[in-house]
Amino acid sequence: MENLIQLAEKDYISKGLHRKCYHHPDDPNKCIKVNYNEGAEEETNREIAYYKHLINRNISWDVLAKYYGPVMTNFGQGHVFELIRDYDGKISIPLEKYLFDEQATNQNYDALVVSLKALKTALLKDRIITMTIKSKNILFQHLSPEENHLIIIDNIGNSTFIPIANYVGFFAKAKIERTWQRFLLSLIRENKHNSLITKLIDDVNH
Repeated sequence: MENLIQLAEKDYISKGLHRKCYHHPDDPNKCIKVNYNEGAEEETNREIAYYKHLINRNISWDVLAKYYGPVMTNFGQGHVFELIRDYDGKISIPLEKYLFDEQATNQNYDALVVSLKALKTALLKDRIITMTIKSKNILFQHLSPEENHLIIIDNIGNSTFIPIANYVGFFAKAKIERTWQRFLLSLIRENKHNSLITKLIDDVNH
């Protein structure tokens, strides 16, 4: 971490509860997340420890942004992640925007159903545990005009004091199932104005 990376406001992408996300100035396919408030360090350390756990388990990374390690920036220590882009080079848009806009839901309906089913399958296959699953933390990536998938970019890991689910498949899958059902209910609750949302979730469940 000898080389200090200079981040500027022009590199800013977005922010969550604890971290700001910036374009990596030397690599268009990477971003850097930097803590910006108190309490962020514990959250970040927990997430990074879980990323390292997944790297050691050699998961497929089909539905999770890759983690590349720590760097030092002019805003303090940062962590480098994959920046998810569509086939046309644009940064992929969060799932929440496709579900909030009924027209966007309708235009991408079949792809959303297939992608949500594939997301759950991948979480179970690789036993990826998330704190909660939120549509704002999932990007709907267009790999081509016909091919799409969902990528989780935040809020992964296990806050349990003794995280047995990290190591025992049975407990991991049970935890993932519970979190997934809460996620689907939250999609209905947050998008009540969208007349397609209940049918969409029914189709995902079947």
